[in-house]
Amino acid sequence: MYKVDLTRKDSNIYMIDGEDIIIHTRYCYVYAYSEEAIFDMATYGGELVFLESKDKCVVEAVFGRSEQISGRYAVRVSRDNNNWYEIFGSNSYIRTSNCIYLALGKEAYLTISSPGFGRLQFIDGNDCRVEGVYTKLQ
Repeated sequence: MYKVDLTRKDSNIYMIDGEDIIIHTRYCYVYAYSEEAIFDMATYGGELVFLESKDKCVVEAVFGRSEQISGRYAVRVSRDNNNWYEIFGSNSYIRTSNCIYLALGKEAYLTISSPGFGRLQFIDGNDCRVEGVYTKLQ
């Protein structure tokens, strides 16, 4: 069990304050801003218990920021959640900013310019700002 301060970034996406760690939940509707929570890993996948509201949420997975080398990568992605795109064939996800493009197995180019930041450019011309590439943690 870990005590963490969480901020909700998007639907079912919570970031541990001060860390580049994202907790992906299932059907979690808690609007948290630096809210204390207990991350209990004893249950399958894990559970978040928000201390103030006493709400409980099932954890799908936990992700840490990947160290991406600058460059341009051909990827196939699917939108998993708001601003959260899965890269096929990997345990990696791309976190975007204000990207509403509904991709399902779409080819794209991921351009990384500075550590983890860049652009996700879809073949059809749509374009999204990348805030980080994350890999599933064990």
